[in-house]
Amino acid sequence: MYFAQDVPVRYKHLSNTLRVLCLFPAVWGVYNHLAEANSMDNRQARALDPTKSSALDNYVGILWCLLAGLWTYWLTNSLIRRWFIHYEPWPAMIRLLTLGTIFWFSVMYFVSYFGANEPIWPWMVICAILAVAQTIQILHFRARGLYGSENKKPRRDGKSLIYRTVLIPGGIITFMTMVMLLHQNNMRPSSAEAIATGGATGIMPTSDAKLVIQAAQIQVLIIILSSWTPKALQRRQEIRDTTLKLVPPNSSKFAYTYKFVLGEAPSNHAKNSLGPKISQEMQKYDDLLLLPISDAAKDHDYKSFKALEWSNKFKFDFLCKTEDDVFVRWDTVAQDLIELGPSKHFWRGFAFWAMEPIGSDDAKIENRDARRGLDPPFVSSTLYTLSRDVVTFLTYPGPRVFTKNEAQNIGNWLYSFDLKPIHDRRIQQWDVCENDMIAKRFSDSFKPLESMEDMYKNVQEGRPLCTGFRQERCAPCYSCSNRMGHWRERGLSCDSSQGISLIRSDSNDLGSTVNLRDSMPGLAAKPKWIIPGILSDTSSIYSDTDEWVRLHWAIWTTDPAKTWKQRHYQAIETVFVHNPNAVLIVLSNTLPSNFFSAYTRQGYQIHIMAVSKELLLHRKWFFSAETEEWIRRWEEWSKKSPYFPIHLADYIRLVAIYKYGGLYMDMDALWVRAPGDSTTEFIGSDISDTESDHAWSLDANNTYLANGVMRFRRGRTMFREIAENSFTAAKYDPKCFNCGGPKAFTTYVKTRRSLLETNGLHILPREALYPYNWKEIVPALRKTDRAEDDVLRIEEHGLSIHLYGKVTSGSDIEEGSVVGAALKIWGLDLSPPFQSSPGGPRLQGPKILYYQTPSTPSQSEARSTLLDKVPGSFKGIYAVFVRGGRSADGFITRKASILITVKVGAIATDASGAGTRRIQMDLGQSITMAQLNLALSRLRYIPPTSAGWDGADHIKIQVEFGLMIEQLDIPVIRRATRLA
Repeated sequence: MYFAQDVPVRYKHLSNTLRVLCLFPAVWGVYNHLAEANSMDNRQARALDPTKSSALDNYVGILWCLLAGLWTYWLTNSLIRRWFIHYEPWPAMIRLLTLGTIFWFSVMYFVSYFGANEPIWPWMVICAILAVAQTIQILHFRARGLYGSENKKPRRDGKSLIYRTVLIPGGIITFMTMVMLLHQNNMRPSSAEAIATGGATGIMPTSDAKLVIQAAQIQVLIIILSSWTPKALQRRQEIRDTTLKLVPPNSSKFAYTYKFVLGEAPSNHAKNSLGPKISQEMQKYDDLLLLPISDAAKDHDYKSFKALEWSNKFKFDFLCKTEDDVFVRWDTVAQDLIELGPSKHFWRGFAFWAMEPIGSDDAKIENRDARRGLDPPFVSSTLYTLSRDVVTFLTYPGPRVFTKNEAQNIGNWLYSFDLKPIHDRRIQQWDVCENDMIAKRFSDSFKPLESMEDMYKNVQEGRPLCTGFRQERCAPCYSCSNRMGHWRERGLSCDSSQGISLIRSDSNDLGSTVNLRDSMPGLAAKPKWIIPGILSDTSSIYSDTDEWVRLHWAIWTTDPAKTWKQRHYQAIETVFVHNPNAVLIVLSNTLPSNFFSAYTRQGYQIHIMAVSKELLLHRKWFFSAETEEWIRRWEEWSKKSPYFPIHLADYIRLVAIYKYGGLYMDMDALWVRAPGDSTTEFIGSDISDTESDHAWSLDANNTYLANGVMRFRRGRTMFREIAENSFTAAKYDPKCFNCGGPKAFTTYVKTRRSLLETNGLHILPREALYPYNWKEIVPALRKTDRAEDDVLRIEEHGLSIHLYGKVTSGSDIEEGSVVGAALKIWGLDLSPPFQSSPGGPRLQGPKILYYQTPSTPSQSEARSTLLDKVPGSFKGIYAVFVRGGRSADGFITRKASILITVKVGAIATDASGAGTRRIQMDLGQSITMAQLNLALSRLRYIPPTSAGWDGADHIKIQVEFGLMIEQLDIPVIRRATRLA
């Protein structure tokens, strides 16, 4: 086509040298791409790093290098033939060398511009330039006969020459490129598949999964969802440097592994910009998992499911899933799981109940999903924990419906298994901070001023978690005292056991919305103490904490010399038997300040708080100007109403619970065990057979709400509105016996029942607090052969026995009666008069501990509802406590210690702690009875976990208290059924 003999002989050597020099760039390219192709795995290279070329890419690049070399050679030949004939040798050589230098630099520029990992594009661009140059020289020079030999040979057609020298070679190389790259695309695995099958985080077969996490009593797999963004890259490093350092090191008790989960790069830009960095991250930390699923935000739910599906190949006890913008107290989470032990049907997180699906055009789930009604319970995706069997349930092969919300998906899928989530308010997805939180989100949408590093430093240096963090906003399910943005203003209600739900109104509600809780003032910087160190004129040290349930209230407004009986002391003793750290405040205008000294000397907290018109007004114990006026007319009402002492007691309990929160109890309420949790707000119910009560009773069964025992957090609007409907000058009815009590509560709740129950009000069944009504109670004071059996039945299903003082005050409690048996079991024997107690203090406990196995597989031994009994706990009929040792002199402290041994199982010293077979507690040299009994009340028996346990065990509890050294030998028998 082009021949060397077209050049004069005298220029032959020089022209050959120039021809060789023009081939150098192409030869250099072929050499580099061959070396690169031989140094990598053709199948995996680009999959492991989206920006790294494969061997086949380099072979395609070689084809374009060869084409560039061919076209360069032809173009150089053409220019030599023209310039060496029309110019002197040296000017021609300078022209050719200049053009060659420009070409070499152009090659280097394009190769550098596209990068070493792009072997095809630079040579395609170079070939395109050469093709244009070749076409121009053919049309302008050769086809027009401008070469020196044109008079010797016939002119050739320019188009046919372009076809043969440009289009055919270029078309062949282009076709080969297409075929080779299509083959590579079909054969190349996804990045996730490459990682899974050959990368550092390769998935092992199920049989080898035990090798992933070190053998331990509790094995935890932590899944952290992340993404292909620069911010996520930064967050992953921040998590490694902070929160993951809080995970306890692997040991025989606890072992873990974690993975950051990513999908496929969502765009070529993400591949090109982040691929090398992610590859380096994988090589350095070996903690990334790439899954064959889109990493786009809209596919977050699918990526989460694929992560669960992947995890199902491994052996572990719990899976914890979180995200890369969440700070997790892994030290606390780990301790919780160690104490819980291997469990089944376990699902814990920040729970949502009765929530409506989102159904707008830009919503996270489709409109057709919104029409299906309320969602099943689900938990926040911020952090949740699943037991191993629940992961299997979620990933079981079969069809499943996906919404666009990961959390709701899991709730939907677990609904068919009848699994309910365990609510944990310590997990927060909002821009809030509480010191006991275990998960705080640092979302970019919050624009947080603080960082994970700041929170990590607080943990490391022993400061409260939220030191230095903004805490002006109210965290859902936490107290909102002195905080802005009450979560109820967002239409949310929180139940301590179930979690968040929407505040809804129905046809029975008055108005479309009801304010359920008022904002309450906290303790002032310099409190005006009513009870020093405990209760001020605005709040108490417990009211806005988790210990609000320690507050117990009672009222006494009559002359104790005439009306106080031994049974009232005994009722108080039942409180402290079941709850030794209770703080009992008795509101009274008649009791002297030292009336309960027999108990305060033993360390029990009983405070008498004086009540009078002047004190109520001074302390601002009124709700409005109208209720203030009602108090000011105290003397007038006392003359007009025969029921004024009862009305006054009704009013005082309303204001006390409203201002401070806690549990109110009548002085004739005997406790058979403590409520099963420390969060639920409740009121008791009873049945009336009085015809006149039917008009206002709660339901067709003639149920009414009895305010003789109730427990609520402070600020309930219900109390304010009941007071304003009953205790104002305009509305007060001095002739109505129960218009400020049961009738007032019942009529208020009746019109709002659905709303109130949805938002935390629990109405307990009659047997819980009033197993005998006022007509049945007198026989319970009489001797009967069934006394102990009846006490066991009451304790199994309820919490208290109400004595109805007006009915029973004239009747004695006979020995051998139901009430007598209860007082005999749950008495401290400290009440005056101070007679010597034979032998001093003595140890009380059960003769047999029946270990009640959980009634459903999903019930954890460490959990309980209000009326449920925690298996193995020394509560109620199984209470262990020291009683007796009365004295009229001084504050009584003694040396105290406890030694407990278990034959097979274990004993724990709190409600959720891990147990051991032997515990020795040296409590100290100056211990009160209250402190000793508090330690005993926290004991819990844990049976052996082995499948071979025969259901029998033996516990020895030895207690030293001063001169008393006594021991209980308690057989343990497993029982799977409850008492009828």
